[in-house]
Amino acid sequence: MKIINKIFNENNLDTMLKFDNGYIDGIITSPPYNICTKRSDVYYNNGYSDIDNLSEEEYLSIRLNEFKEFSRIIKDKGVICYNISYHNNNPILPILLISKIHQETDLTIADIIVWKKSNAIPFQTSPTKLSRICELVYIIVKKGHLHDFTTNKKISKINKDTKQKFYKNYTNLIEAKNNDNIKSKLKSSFSENFVINLIDIYFPEKSIIYDPFAGVGTTARACKKMNRYYIGSEIDFEIYNTAVSLLN
Repeated sequence: MKIINKIFNENNLDTMLKFDNGYIDGIITSPPYNICTKRSDVYYNNGYSDIDNLSEEEYLSIRLNEFKEFSRIIKDKGVICYNISYHNNNPILPILLISKIHQETDLTIADIIVWKKSNAIPFQTSPTKLSRICELVYIIVKKGHLHDFTTNKKISKINKDTKQKFYKNYTNLIEAKNNDNIKSKLKSSFSENFVINLIDIYFPEKSIIYDPFAGVGTTARACKKMNRYYIGSEIDFEIYNTAVSLLN
């Protein structure tokens, strides 16, 4: 079965069963934020109302099981770029997840990138909450390779005497638009430019990059443009069809 340059219409755990240990170079993804609710200031409807309105315990358990598989399928020096934000009803949820990942798997945080978007949400109708123009991207690697995981950083010069390498200036701020304005029932997606920025930092050419929440195929399209291999999982058939049509 061909699995490279393909999006599967199934749960990501089913897709990952197809991978040998250490099969992929890394992951670029954004999971459901557990925010399928209606509020007076904004209507969150990301297209996954049946699986994105979980209890805290259920949400953490599902995401943790995914990370255990992520650890199995990525190479020892592989990188996970995990974009996750919070919901006003439970702002601490992403922090709880990151803590569990560190405590209960062999993965940990190597860096944190701030993604500054073009437009802020939600609307300014809350007396206490701020509109969010930035989201975080957690760079997650195996604990044993915290200081030697793979990157794609370019060398700018090498000191002739000491042989010390100096790299181009890479910062932990990425400025990229919110999304690509693709018509779909999926209301939450990131942009190709956002993914391209991450690829440029972490993934050399010919890397195999997996997106377990492929959505409308943004990661896959960026990989295709950047000469990287992609694999994706998308559980919703309608959204999956949109992703496949955009890749062809």
